[in-house]
Amino acid sequence: MGDYVAYVSLPLYVASLTASTFSLAVTYSLETVPALLLGLVGGVLLDRLPLRSVMIVSDLVRAGAFFALGGLALDPSPSGLYLVFLLAFVIGSFSSIFQNGMFAVIPSLVPPQHITQANGRIATSQQVALVVGPFLAGILASSFGVGPGFFLNGVTFLVSAVSVFMIGRVPVRLEAEERKGFASEAWHGLRFLWNEPRLRASTIAAAAANAAVGFLESTLVVLGVDILGANEAELGTLYMSLGVGGIVGAIIAPRVIKRYGLGRVLTFGLVLFGFSFFVVLRVGFGPLALLLFFVMFIGLSLVNVPLFTIRQTYTPPMMLGRVISAARTIGWSTLPVGALVGTAIADSTGYERVAQLAPLLLVITGFGLVFSSIWRDTFGPGQAISRVAKPSSS
Repeated sequence: MGDYVAYVSLPLYVASLTASTFSLAVTYSLETVPALLLGLVGGVLLDRLPLRSVMIVSDLVRAGAFFALGGLALDPSPSGLYLVFLLAFVIGSFSSIFQNGMFAVIPSLVPPQHITQANGRIATSQQVALVVGPFLAGILASSFGVGPGFFLNGVTFLVSAVSVFMIGRVPVRLEAEERKGFASEAWHGLRFLWNEPRLRASTIAAAAANAAVGFLESTLVVLGVDILGANEAELGTLYMSLGVGGIVGAIIAPRVIKRYGLGRVLTFGLVLFGFSFFVVLRVGFGPLALLLFFVMFIGLSLVNVPLFTIRQTYTPPMMLGRVISAARTIGWSTLPVGALVGTAIADSTGYERVAQLAPLLLVITGFGLVFSSIWRDTFGPGQAISRVAKPSSS
């Protein structure tokens, strides 16, 4: 839940130190750019080291970083902004390692036929946190300031570390390969990703879409307050509607995927997310905005669950760390670019003008997947899209 308390509390804290929208984008970028800087090397480490231990260390480091932010928030000063940037980078670095490790460990814990359901449950738990976290952060910020939210973040990461420890021993990935240098192994994972058509298409789509998401996500506070006219408490309600939509999307995703396939669901999710975001820019805060935020994150869950499963399904077990990390490195590389370039343009030309263009990229990316291998065959190795017809014929 700590990630999603920070979703509101960290931007609010930065906004309290400076009026610059660009500073919000810098903070967001420093949380996301480690996926680019550390992704390939981190993937090699994940294939070499015990995944559970890596995840526990990542949680402990993030807990310490948020406790430090809580201390800074007790005596806020614009001069502390650069330390906030540094802590955001530390948080982003270990969040990247933890997330990659989490998705790499799933195939070792569940049978192949249940991977989609496992990803759906993880997405559901994340969206439950998105419901509670931002709402709680908004209440805490309006009542006590952002400091309590940072301390709460630190506690949640300690709870996560204990939970990961309680998983117990993770089964060893039986397939082995000769260990070479870091660069050689990282290149091997990247080459496999590019040569597998479904991994390649889904990764390119993620990178294109994330250019828009980076701008939109890094400035959601601006969208909620300046465009929709929400106050701090109402901003928490908007985020809560995102989380509820994400929960619904994550719950239905495994069943929809079983019927239509990973690729078709991913494509539909992108279009739904982009279209809903495009429309929400034209309404003020109220029931319609809450409904559109709800639908938006149904679409996002219908993107994320099949995207995770595609990476896990089409990657050999001994390469999961490298391939998942490489895919996320490429996909996330455009998040800070979209955030920094988009907000730099928005600061000079106006936020709303840039925001209206960003969701269109999501829709265009979704329609582009119709012409790729993602659309034709993503039920799993050797299982073609012809399976779509089977349920209706029985």
